[in-house]
Amino acid sequence: MRTPMRLIFALTALFLLTAFPYGQALADTGRYALVIGNSAYKDKPLKNPANDARDMGRALQRLGFDVQLKTDVSLRDMEEAIREFGVRLKRGGVGLFYYAGHGVQVQGVNYLVPVGAKISSESDAKFECVDAGRVLGKMEDAGNELNIVILDACRNNPFARSFRSVDQGLARMDAPTGSIVAYATAPNSVASDGKGANGMYTKYLLENMNTPGIPIEEVFKRVRIGVMGETSKKQVPWESSSIAGYFYLAGTPPQGANVKAQLAAAQSATVQQVTAEQRQQEQRLKDYILGLEAEKQQVELERADLARRRQQLDQDAAKKLAEAQAPQDKRLREQLAVLETERRKLEQERLALEAARRETERLQSVQQAQAKQQAAPNVPAAPNVTVAGQQLRPGMTLPASSVTVIGQQASIQSPGQASAQPYGDVQQPRPRPRAPRGDDRATVLSRLAGVWRIETEGNRAFPMLQLKPGGDTLYGTLVGDERLVSRMQLSGLAVEDGSLHVRMDIPQPDRRVQTPRGRLRTLVRTEQQPTRTIECVGSLRDSQGGEIPLVCERVDDGAPPRGVRYHENGRMVRADSGRGW
Repeated sequence: MRTPMRLIFALTALFLLTAFPYGQALADTGRYALVIGNSAYKDKPLKNPANDARDMGRALQRLGFDVQLKTDVSLRDMEEAIREFGVRLKRGGVGLFYYAGHGVQVQGVNYLVPVGAKISSESDAKFECVDAGRVLGKMEDAGNELNIVILDACRNNPFARSFRSVDQGLARMDAPTGSIVAYATAPNSVASDGKGANGMYTKYLLENMNTPGIPIEEVFKRVRIGVMGETSKKQVPWESSSIAGYFYLAGTPPQGANVKAQLAAAQSATVQQVTAEQRQQEQRLKDYILGLEAEKQQVELERADLARRRQQLDQDAAKKLAEAQAPQDKRLREQLAVLETERRKLEQERLALEAARRETERLQSVQQAQAKQQAAPNVPAAPNVTVAGQQLRPGMTLPASSVTVIGQQASIQSPGQASAQPYGDVQQPRPRPRAPRGDDRATVLSRLAGVWRIETEGNRAFPMLQLKPGGDTLYGTLVGDERLVSRMQLSGLAVEDGSLHVRMDIPQPDRRVQTPRGRLRTLVRTEQQPTRTIECVGSLRDSQGGEIPLVCERVDDGAPPRGVRYHENGRMVRADSGRGW
């Protein structure tokens, strides 16, 4: 008995070794497939999933699978189809689940999106979609020999705007024992929907799954090579497998001693295909680089040409602008020269008028003093007055000179003539004037530069005065409160004999009640508006720090006589941080 039993065991071992020399071949008692393809989504519909499902169903039927095909199904129909698929798998054999359509991941969980799903936030996915892990659970519960899950569902997330996370594609799922999970692309990546009748991944799967005599792992490897070659490695299919044996979709496993040769030939064909595709890819890459270099050179040439044209246009425009502005610039220079000449003439006339006014006032004061002396009681006879050797008669006008009274005689001398007085007479001492500062005119004008505020004892409102020297001339502008500036005009500004003279005109409104005819006459006659003139004289010799004492009075034609005019003392205070007075 022992010898026949040993012979039987030996023959059985030899049969197993010769039939399956490279591993255990999985039983193939039954083949069941559930194929689902969803395209008709309300938001972001897809073109190929329904076609992919129909083509995949026909291919699996040719390979001996009992196919359950579903296209554009709702949530309820998908759940019912998965339940029926799990019941069929309990018969044993091989189970294959194929899905093409939208798929999303939420917090690491993969969901298959049915047609008609209403998703407004991430929390809706677990109620409106099918958990991909549910399919794996049904397969594992069936306890059959081999399960295959193929997910061509890694397209763009149609609900990305309403999701908090930004993860793309599907998350990784580990295959349970005795199963293989295949993805159209790597985890967290996006797959292409394809330009033809099928998606990119399904197209290569249909091309390779009918190849007889190659294991399923080799089928997926060839699919990965084809997809990577066509997408320039932008889409890389990926699998997770825990299969311990060999499973062949098409044909039967190789027998006898030809196994090594057939496997070697298959590997060689795969290597050659990969090498050819790599060479084609490298050639396309080289051609693309050469095209980029040519385009770069063309762009550089166009850029240089544009720069040259722009420079030429800028030069031409500048030349034309200069030629067009030349006559205007010449006229402006001529007008400025005329205005400067007129300004100098006006300044000389103003200085001459000011000197004549002061001389007249001095002579008037001398005449008033003589008149008071003659009208005083018990006063001796008026002294004899001689002007440059001539006796002064009543009604005679006094020239610009100085007067010296000695006893009962007085002599009026010209500024260049020495004082002639009788010997022995005693001359009355006169108050010694304060010596002016030894600064030249340019220094005085530079110290006056800046902004000054005029303050008087009567708290009269004046605008501030901005002074600016220009050569031998002092220029001024009224600044400050716009209401005060609009009411006054600076009509005179001079620096002479240690004093600063400032004149401001204040136009007075016409308060007469006029009829419409009277207003028309006023406009026709162009009457001159009455104006008040205020003159403020500041003593530069008595200035201290940033203050200049001054005296202000009204000097226009309508002002009271000089003897009864109201003088108002005040000061000029520097209003900026300038140095000087």
